[in-house]
Amino acid sequence: MSEYEAPAQDSETPAWITRYRNFKTLCSFVCGEYIRFYLTTGCDQITYTHSQITEGLPNYSCRLTSIDGAVLLLPLDDWLESLDEVQLLVRNWLGEHSDLKGCKPEKSHYQGDRYWFTRWQDANPW
Repeated sequence: MSEYEAPAQDSETPAWITRYRNFKTLCSFVCGEYIRFYLTTGCDQITYTHSQITEGLPNYSCRLTSIDGAVLLLPLDDWLESLDEVQLLVRNWLGEHSDLKGCKPEKSHYQGDRYWFTRWQDANPW
């Protein structure tokens, strides 16, 4: 079992708790990459939400939306068996649906994600 695989259901844990934990794992992968992207680049062309705070989304799902109109919807049921692929999918999608040219990260103590920093530098050469 990889570190990203869904935990096995034991007889003591109710199914709804296991499902909720899996949803939180999905959210942490999607939101974590989104936060690293945003804090490192300052790019505000993408928004993130999930089904617990946005009506109309499928239960247990995350969504990224770009100003170019693209949407990445990740329902838990579609990704449960491949959660380890979510972070790379999100990273690639963010790169494809954002333009980092002219973006300026806010000053903070956060050192930034190396991948996004390199992409940001490539779009904004000194």
